[in-house]
Amino acid sequence: MNGEGTEVPFQDGSIGDDAFEAHLAVTTHGVVHVTAGDWGSLGYGQGWACARDNLPVIADQVVKANGRRALHHGEGLQESHVASDFGYRMLGLVERAPALRSAQPEWIAELVGGYVAGYNRAVAELDRSRLPAWCGDGSWIRPIGELEFWAHIGDVTLMASGRNLAQLIGRAEAPGPDGPVPPSPIEALGSGAPASSNGWALGGDASASGGGMVFANPHFPWYGEARFWECHLRIPGTYDTYGASLIGTPGVQIGFNRDVAWTHTFSRGHRFTLASLELVAGDATSYRHGDDVREMVPEEHVVEVADGAGGVTTRTRRLWRSHMGPMLNMPLLGWSLETGFTFRDANADNHSVLEQFLRMGQSTSIDDMRRTFHEVKGLPWVNTMAADRHGDAWYTDASATPALSPEAQQRFRERTTDDFVAALLYQNRIALLDGSDPGDEWLDIPGARSPGLVAPEDLPELHTRSVVLNANDSHWLNAPGVLLEGYTPMGGLERTPRSLRTRQNLRRARALAERGSVTNEDLIAELWSNASLSAELLVDPVVQRCTGPGSVVVEGHEADLDAAAQVLANWDRTFDLDSRGAALWREFMGSVGEGAWLDAGPLFAEAFDPGRPLDTPLGLAPAPREVEDPLHHAMGHAMRVLAAAGIAADAALGEVQWAIRGTERVPVHGGGECEGMLNVLAPSGALPPASLEPMGDPPVRIPGRDNTGLGKGGYQVSYGTSFVMVVDLGGDQPEAEGLLAYGQSCFPDSPHHVDGTRAYSAKATRPLRYTDDQIAADPELRSFTLSSATGPDAST
Repeated sequence: MNGEGTEVPFQDGSIGDDAFEAHLAVTTHGVVHVTAGDWGSLGYGQGWACARDNLPVIADQVVKANGRRALHHGEGLQESHVASDFGYRMLGLVERAPALRSAQPEWIAELVGGYVAGYNRAVAELDRSRLPAWCGDGSWIRPIGELEFWAHIGDVTLMASGRNLAQLIGRAEAPGPDGPVPPSPIEALGSGAPASSNGWALGGDASASGGGMVFANPHFPWYGEARFWECHLRIPGTYDTYGASLIGTPGVQIGFNRDVAWTHTFSRGHRFTLASLELVAGDATSYRHGDDVREMVPEEHVVEVADGAGGVTTRTRRLWRSHMGPMLNMPLLGWSLETGFTFRDANADNHSVLEQFLRMGQSTSIDDMRRTFHEVKGLPWVNTMAADRHGDAWYTDASATPALSPEAQQRFRERTTDDFVAALLYQNRIALLDGSDPGDEWLDIPGARSPGLVAPEDLPELHTRSVVLNANDSHWLNAPGVLLEGYTPMGGLERTPRSLRTRQNLRRARALAERGSVTNEDLIAELWSNASLSAELLVDPVVQRCTGPGSVVVEGHEADLDAAAQVLANWDRTFDLDSRGAALWREFMGSVGEGAWLDAGPLFAEAFDPGRPLDTPLGLAPAPREVEDPLHHAMGHAMRVLAAAGIAADAALGEVQWAIRGTERVPVHGGGECEGMLNVLAPSGALPPASLEPMGDPPVRIPGRDNTGLGKGGYQVSYGTSFVMVVDLGGDQPEAEGLLAYGQSCFPDSPHHVDGTRAYSAKATRPLRYTDDQIAADPELRSFTLSSATGPDAST
């Protein structure tokens, strides 16, 4: 490879064989509207425009999926790039790419071919002097072939499953003569699916217009991969969809057309299962399966590693596969002489992801969209909330879900509470089965997309004309007063406590639906209210409890509880920029601990009641008689850590919570899970361990505050509210507004790197322009034709 990036190892000759032409209109905040006469040209316009805004991020994901990070970036911290490359070789995305492409309908193959051609054009036009510092010389940003890109699509399909295990797979060397290899570091386990999003769909009985409405509030990383890019894609008479696309992914994943709007939240269900294997004594690559013994299959892989001095070395590693899938080297647990761990992935052979999302964008009603889900069966990892212009609203979790027997389901439920390892894994959203028990094998179900999965029509769904929503808890409770029960626990557990955020979503939605005549303005106001359920339920009794005791000594430091109580008494109970006391409440709730937020214990008096899931747990737990009050200790600890961070207990939130966009520090509002609010913004959860893109210089973390992300000076945001969208379908044309909180571009010198964040800070949503008249009225409109035969014609 040379400095101009000319190496194209998987080029198959198709790129450049076709002529593409698209018309692009660019509106406020850099939103791109692409109009084309065919699928290939639509992909060309989207691929070029998205890459112009985010080329390094897309290029890095292609490099990763093709197992080449170590070649371009060295071995990585704790050999993370080497382990990732070996893991991706075992996932086999490169080998599966031809089959993935050949399985597509011709129109999708054309779309992707055009997308790659547009991407390669952006590479050719790149001014490398603009590259962010993390890109180095940028030699790895180069033209790609279609199969490389299809490997990347395969990686996106595994977003909530296999790709988060890549380093564990890549480190899974069998125990040798000297015993087991060291367990994988904790950091090697990927961050998994984003843990928090909100999505509402309202029917005609709740809306002012009588049509359906959708409120989209996905919470996603603000750095690295898994960001959104806002766009509008049109082939007249065929496809006309506005919304958000994951960076580097053709089509729209969350959005609306003339007839239907929809949003997603990451499902609480399991897209893969881990399985423990009972190993044969003296042979760590053989395992018991019922009365039989099975042999693991070895695979030898070679990866190239940049040595930091301009040279390249190679590393060879023998990795292993059970009959279920690759073996893992688990953090803490490793691969011992007695027990090994393997996994099976529900999306490993999912060829229908792009078709699923694209056909959603072509739906004309809820019935039509539901039919698409049951026919295509390609939804990978999300709940869906949708509504149509007729006033119908719908919820489903139709994602790829393992099929287990009733007996295996019951064993799994028991394991999550009775088995320490299984319970610990479940807390991290990982399902553990017994891989040596044939009764825990996945079942082959008629009507499923692939062997081992549940058919979509057997997964939870709810049709209404009122309101449905999801905030990342399971399917059990997604509409006020309506329970979905009797489904597989692989889709999430039922009759279990809901998060404070889920309860807040349901309580606020219930109030709006009961009032009726809901408008877009009402939905935006709910998000921007920054109201905290934990504060509503607990601040007053906590203030009373902390008034009078004076000071307490916590970890050798004196804390004035009366002063803390006064701050909270004066607090407005929200997480706005000018809220004083918000940081103290966050640290108090963080000091109590996550387990206390869900059930009776040191915080709540009344336990969770599945008969009253919106109202329990409830009430402040009484103070113990003979030991230190745990809430006094928690409040004292909150005061101490704020002081250690250099933050006054009554500091305004906007002074101590910010996002970095380029060289600009933008104050931001919003809160986290412990606050129990819709508008989540957090200084954690943004970057998988292998991601290269930094977030600037984050503040030094305060010891013991990983659960709130507190650092010196406050909270530097790296995750949360991303694409905000409210849509009303009740009029002649969709009426929508929203914003993209971190902006369209990853290039720090772009105005669209910071304008979205400024708008978010100011709570300044804008129209999402769908019709020709709406687009023409944009005050910043510019348009041009993009042709593969010529350069952009900006004069038009």
